Order: sequence, then structure tokens, then C-alpha cells
Amino acid sequence: MELKARVLIVGGGAIGGLFAWRLSLSREVVVSIVCRSNYQQVKASGYTINSAQFGRGIYRPKHVYQSVEEAVMDGGPFDYVIVALKALPNIYDSSERIAAAVGPQTMIVLFQNGIGIEEPFVKRFPYNPLVSSVSFVSVKQEESGDLRHGGFSMLAAGLHNTHMVARDQDKLEQLFDAFESQGVSCMIEADIQPYRWQKHILNGSTNPVSVICGGSSCQEMVSNAYCKKLLEESMAEIFALGKVVTGKSFPGVDGIVDPQSATDYIRSIPVPVYTSMLVDSQCKRPMERDVILRNPIALAEKHGVDVPHMRALYALTTMIEEGYHK
Repeated sequence: MELKARVLIVGGGAIGGLFAWRLSLSREVVVSIVCRSNYQQVKASGYTINSAQFGRGIYRPKHVYQSVEEAVMDGGPFDYVIVALKALPNIYDSSERIAAAVGPQTMIVLFQNGIGIEEPFVKRFPYNPLVSSVSFVSVKQEESGDLRHGGFSMLAAGLHNTHMVARDQDKLEQLFDAFESQGVSCMIEADIQPYRWQKHILNGSTNPVSVICGGSSCQEMVSNAYCKKLLEESMAEIFALGKVVTGKSFPGVDGIVDPQSATDYIRSIPVPVYTSMLVDSQCKRPMERDVILRNPIALAEKHGVDVPHMRALYALTTMIEEGYHK
């Protein structure tokens, strides 16, 4: 009998929990998950999931751990390590956190937001296939282990190491076939970066602006003429910079082809959307400001692109985070 592929998901928050649930329903894989702040709840009672796409359910992971090391001792080695940690390079190195689970045959799959997230993994694991994946999904952990998901889930991914061989492409396809069998739309692209920048149109604008606004939903921001203008001008910088960096146009997911269509899309969403940076700020947790703002600013300097709105947003969100405990 063919052995099932072993998948370790590191990070059991909203993204990790939702995709672990879908993947665990496939007969082709065995899923383990590493949780941190919600470990006790997930270990005892699992996840309670309210999904507009998949319905309501309880997901009780068979293999849930407090650390990567514990997971490796019990269930390793792993064919895939999916990184669903927040990308906080100013706080920790995500590549270091998964190191114990990465063997010679392990494929590393990044489910992280932001720009420039791949480089620490390339440096630490130069001989492992590295997949950069972009998730287009609205999911929030409202309470520990309590997930609310919208009506859509899509993954776009591609091998970041362009020198990898055909068997790595086959291995990625096997993983995504398992996701697709459980209702997750999947696309494998030769160049994933335009999709990463596509998602960044919303991430790089609504996230920091919502923090500065002090708690507004995305819909509330676009309903205010001044804030809408700020968002669209910030988005215009992302469009311009992303096209210079990638040398390509964006793919237009959700019909977002310019700043106006992006704010129109936000306005069309029927339920209030609160950004992840806003939630982190309200809980006085570190925000993903470096991968969302600092890294793109560094690329702008490299390519000679003017990004005054990004610079202002980075300065203000940095001050807000540094002022948590004053």
C-alpha cells in the first residue's frame, strides 16, 4: 500500500487552521499541526469553524503539537512543511523555527503575507524545493480555535527555486491536488511574484491605514472620501513598484486591475472586513509591518521608485507599535 504524504503545518491560527482542516479531509495525506497561543483549546476541543463556503464544522486534528521539535519526534520526517506563521523578521526568523522539521526530501511551502519573505528560507535551505504560495481567502480567528471563513478560498503557488527539477513540480501538484479535492481552488504558476504583488495591493494599503484609523473596517475606510483617496494613492504606488520589480502586469484576481477597481471590490464585500494588522494592533501584538511596508520600501529604493505614502505609513505604524507599552 502506498504511504500517505506527511504534512506539517507550522502555525495553527486562522490560515493554518482552515487549510489544515481542508487538507485533513483528503485520503492522500496525514496532517500534523503546530499551534502556539491556541494550543490548549485546539488540543482539547479542536477548531470550531463557520464557513460560508464549506459550512459549519468541528475540526479535531489528530496530530497537534506545541512545538516543531515535538512534532518531529512523534511524526517526522515530513514530506511537506507548510509555514503559516506570521512573517515577523524583526521578531524572529521563520526559517529557523521550522529547521528541525526540514529533511533532505522536504518541500517547504510558504503561506505567508508580504514581500521578500522567501529569502531567509533560500539562505537556510538552499537545496530544498521552496514554494511561495499566495492565499486569497477571508478567514479570521475570532476566539481561540474559533474560525470564521468567507465564501471563497484560492491558492496560487509556484516554485521559488527556478533551478528545481520536474519531480519537485510533480510533488507540488500532488499537494495541490489534495487541496483541490476538498474544494480549495489552486493554481500553479511559473512565476508567482505577480500574484504576490496582486494580493499586496490590498495588504499593503488597507492593513496599515486601518491601524492608523484606529479600528475602521475596510468598508468604512472606502466610504470616507479622504481615506479612500489615501488608499488609492497607496495602491497606485504598489501597482507601480510591483510592475517594476516583476517586469510584469498583475493577474487581476477579483477584477482588481487598478486602485479604483480595488476600492470598488472592497465596497462590494457584504460583511465587514478587519485587517490582520489591525487585530494585532488592538491586541498589542507585533504587526507584519516589515514584510508589508519595509521590504517594499527597500525595493523602491533599489529600483528608483518614489513611494512617499508607503514611507509615511511605515513611520506611523512603527510609532504605534513602539508605543504599545508606554
